[in-house]
Amino acid sequence: MTPILHIDMDAYFASVEQACNPSLRGKPVVVCGETSADKRWGRTIIVTSSYEARKFGIKTGMSVPEAKRLCPGVQLVFGNPDKYIDTSLQIHRIFLKYTPLVEPFSVDECFIDPAAAWDDCRRIAGKMKNEIRQSFGITCSAGIGPNKLTAKLASGMQKPDGLTEIRPEKIPELFQKLPVQELCGIGEKTAEKLNFLGIKTAGQLGSAREGLLTTHFGVIGPRLKRMGLGIDESPVASYWAERIIKSVGHTHTLPEDTGDIEIIRAFLRLMAEKVSDRMMEYKLMGKTVSAVIRYDDFESANRQTTLRRHTNSGLAIYEAAIKIFNGFLPLRKNVRMTGVSVSSLMPENNEQFLFERLAKNQRLDKLVHALNKKYGDFFVKPASLLIAENFGIKDRCGMIGQHIFDKNISKKSS
Repeated sequence: MTPILHIDMDAYFASVEQACNPSLRGKPVVVCGETSADKRWGRTIIVTSSYEARKFGIKTGMSVPEAKRLCPGVQLVFGNPDKYIDTSLQIHRIFLKYTPLVEPFSVDECFIDPAAAWDDCRRIAGKMKNEIRQSFGITCSAGIGPNKLTAKLASGMQKPDGLTEIRPEKIPELFQKLPVQELCGIGEKTAEKLNFLGIKTAGQLGSAREGLLTTHFGVIGPRLKRMGLGIDESPVASYWAERIIKSVGHTHTLPEDTGDIEIIRAFLRLMAEKVSDRMMEYKLMGKTVSAVIRYDDFESANRQTTLRRHTNSGLAIYEAAIKIFNGFLPLRKNVRMTGVSVSSLMPENNEQFLFERLAKNQRLDKLVHALNKKYGDFFVKPASLLIAENFGIKDRCGMIGQHIFDKNISKKSS
């Protein structure tokens, strides 16, 4: 079996900003996800920080005031998603010179299968790293392993600008002391549950009884054991493979914490319309609606409901979200963020509804979508959105959306 390569960019957003603005090189820089300078950035969250900033203890998820207390001279940069995506696509072209088996894992990391022996794979990784440095003035860390699980683990072991390999024979020794949460795919809650069972290292996970893991984790129990043994059979997908969208969602942090029910409902309507707009753009309909609110202490509440039929109507999505939200009432605390998402997706089939009201609503939704696409977001909008607009909407609200891909792929027909 030939090894797998994982490339992970170093402090990607901050590095791109430093490359674009040489005056930021060597300085502590943080990239911010929101702007609120008029409120002293009190609600602005750090998306990523340069390695110079990390030396002061600045981390992703901190607020700007926290970062400034740690490093008064930290440089703030408002994030530009378009810039990062464009740079990422250009980096992908470097990888594709070597193989079409390039699978983006996020905007700043990829799995690559160069179909080469270990020494050749290491040389290829070195060439990729050099070309990225020369072309963009930024660095990346590379990991080489017998599979995707170990390759990703290796890429994070010598950051920044590292090149690490984990040979198959080294896995048992490495996993003996490796904290279980270091394995990609084991999140905080899973790690806590494993720790409660006395499983704290990857080695202990590999030695655990499969029955025990199945009892506590269900169908993923056998997969967890294989991860503890360093086993991952998933192949690297072709870069040109079609990825299926599993869900479409939008979240938005409010300008100020509020307990005003009408304001929160207005923002839920805004999120529902954003989701609806993108579902129509993708020609998708969904059946499962989820809604989330985050309180001022960062505790979250979220639930989902399943509709009787698939839809991409903003009104239908909103009505489902409101039913969920009503289940959170009375509010125990003020709210800082709202979000809506739709899953259980299927291609839009332009079905003819039997009921005239539904058919009329569908035609109206499509007309509104077409007008907004031509004249700009919310050229035509529900009157209730005026409440949200009057309360204040963050800049670049439209960039906060996300779509989640599943890992099942099908090759595009050539």
